[in-house]
Amino acid sequence: MTNPRTVEVVDIAGQLIAIVTSRGDNGIEIIDVSDPDEPTSLSNCADGDGTQSCGATSLADPWGVATYTKDGSTYAVVTSNDDKSIEIIDVTTPASPESVGRVQNTTYLNLATFLKITTIGDSTYAVVASSGTKTTSSHVTMVDITDPANPQVGGSLTDTASILLKGPKSIDVYTVGDSTYAVVAAQEDDGIVIVDISNPNALTSVASFGDTDSSCSDDGGHSDGNCELNGATGLEIFSIGSSTYVVVTSRADNGVQIIDITTPSSPDAVGQVEDDGDTILHNPRGVDVFSIGTSTYALVSNCGGGGCAGGGIEVLDISDPTAPTTVGEDGARLANDNILGASYSTVYTLSNSTGKYVYAITLGYENDTVEIIHLGSEPTVTITSSSGSSGDTINSRVFSYTVTFSLTTSDFTIEDITVTGTANAGSPEASNFAGSGTTYTFDVVVSSSGTVSVSVPAGKATHTTTGHDNTASNTYTLTTQDKGSSTCARLVILGNCGTIAINNDEYQIIDPWSTVPTTEVMVGEPVSITISTPHNFATGKINSVSVYTEIFNSPTNYELGSHIDYSIMKSDYYVSESEFFQVAGATHRIVQDTDVKNLEMFEVVFTMVFAKPMDTSHVVVETENMHGIPETIYLSNALKVIERPIELLTYEEKSKFELISEPELKASPSFDMDIEPDMDMLAIDPEPVVSKVTCGNGTILKDNLCVANEMSFYFFINQFMVLFG
Repeated sequence: MTNPRTVEVVDIAGQLIAIVTSRGDNGIEIIDVSDPDEPTSLSNCADGDGTQSCGATSLADPWGVATYTKDGSTYAVVTSNDDKSIEIIDVTTPASPESVGRVQNTTYLNLATFLKITTIGDSTYAVVASSGTKTTSSHVTMVDITDPANPQVGGSLTDTASILLKGPKSIDVYTVGDSTYAVVAAQEDDGIVIVDISNPNALTSVASFGDTDSSCSDDGGHSDGNCELNGATGLEIFSIGSSTYVVVTSRADNGVQIIDITTPSSPDAVGQVEDDGDTILHNPRGVDVFSIGTSTYALVSNCGGGGCAGGGIEVLDISDPTAPTTVGEDGARLANDNILGASYSTVYTLSNSTGKYVYAITLGYENDTVEIIHLGSEPTVTITSSSGSSGDTINSRVFSYTVTFSLTTSDFTIEDITVTGTANAGSPEASNFAGSGTTYTFDVVVSSSGTVSVSVPAGKATHTTTGHDNTASNTYTLTTQDKGSSTCARLVILGNCGTIAINNDEYQIIDPWSTVPTTEVMVGEPVSITISTPHNFATGKINSVSVYTEIFNSPTNYELGSHIDYSIMKSDYYVSESEFFQVAGATHRIVQDTDVKNLEMFEVVFTMVFAKPMDTSHVVVETENMHGIPETIYLSNALKVIERPIELLTYEEKSKFELISEPELKASPSFDMDIEPDMDMLAIDPEPVVSKVTCGNGTILKDNLCVANEMSFYFFINQFMVLFG
């Protein structure tokens, strides 16, 4: 590749492809830059008679290149200075480019230089700048490329004494309202011209802005009282807030000018940078605008003196267009033997799981090189939630979130999280913030129904190494239903803020038939089933509760399963049909709601320990209120008990899992009797009467648990005989 001139990067099916125009080779080079450390040349397309591999015939002295997509295909449009034309090449398969169309025009495309592609209405156009010869005029011309195989020349604007359009080079496009405008750098007229291209067949000049405009001296900071527009060459449009600007390079002034073009008819100079001992703005040509975090930068390519010998790149911070500044020594400028004559560059980004990385592709015109330079990195941000998937409607009073940065960050606080929505009367807030480095957590406590949306805006956390700010995160939205709303009142007892919890999994029951996530425990682990209702809700005051498990078929057959009955009045419980568990207890209590002030909850808690694995079982809860009104809640597939690794069981734990079922027996007998031997030596507890559980050797059932049997009567007699022979 000889004398690379301009470059465009496009994403084609996940590949980042750089298309470089080569003046010396009369063609283009196609390079895969997906891996910036190892760019790979895939193919090229050179000018010929139509018999060469790509079929191009109008690529002599190529200048500008731009890309667009049509019907799933990607096309590169290349201007030819010598052929007075544009060539359209299908690059959908980067390794096999194919020319599909071209158009020549000796008047309007004479010495075509740069171009910009835009859409107006349903049509796609290439806006082409052509400088003409010393005896012919310069033009800005519209070429309809909607049909890549049949491009058509449309309207054109010609250079005149009142229109600063002589020697047009770079061109860019922007919209204001319903109108579309092109801004063109006029190198020989030392300025820019703004053209209304809303009607592609009738272009009109809106304003011209030259090196000696009155706002240049008003702006101040110009050594000669003029703008940095002498030999205007490169330009690009950018926006800050609600204002639109164009940054222009001046090859003769060795500087950069920023002009406010928010009102197309009234451009106004606002800021500039001149070459000095701290910059390498020497014969600047191309300029490309990019952002990292919340800052906006301009990458300026400098050709150097002596016919593009030397030069390099300069990075300017243009976040404040009225006061552009050089970024500094570290990565802000680069001049080396690999990029002699840096005529034009482009910036592209590469995003992956570790962050967003910004690179520049710089062309060394004199030494025939393509250099890839890392400009900066941005941490990416992802929000997830253990409470549900984004978009879900869930029954929970606490939403828990995790914020994950791709790179280590600092100065991220709870104030950096944006929380909006209709929940909590339209004012949900983040709380319980914790974390550092790459991972942070927080909660949103919900007290009323509605939506909660959380996000992290760009620029809230700083990458510890580079100092660059984060990109914007995804927005995570969850919806909750008010536990005190009328939708809950369909049930008598649990329908008014009442809940059922299996261990730490709590569910608000709106419908008698509910499918909930399966709570999974191991053999030997306690299982607590908690029924909760507001203490001051008279109709919902619980008089008795029964919990049914070991239900493997239809939940309607729950009466065939095992159950625990609890009477609030008697503070007593009863077990029936237990095949898998031994009861550890049942009780009731009054507790303070942790999320709602001044709300006490009445709870009935059942605790059981399973002696062996149990397949996924339904859980059914029967309640009866103080007026004798019953209520039955069906929780489908709510509980499963899995085998516990035997190596984790102690001797005592193994012994207590030798269970024999004897239905309809009381599960909490009293063993408060003492037996004394004939010798007045030691008071011991007796062997208990075995009811439902047979314990292993060396253990006894005490308070419903098998414990070590070191003081049993059998043990005492045995030791006594050994002691006295």
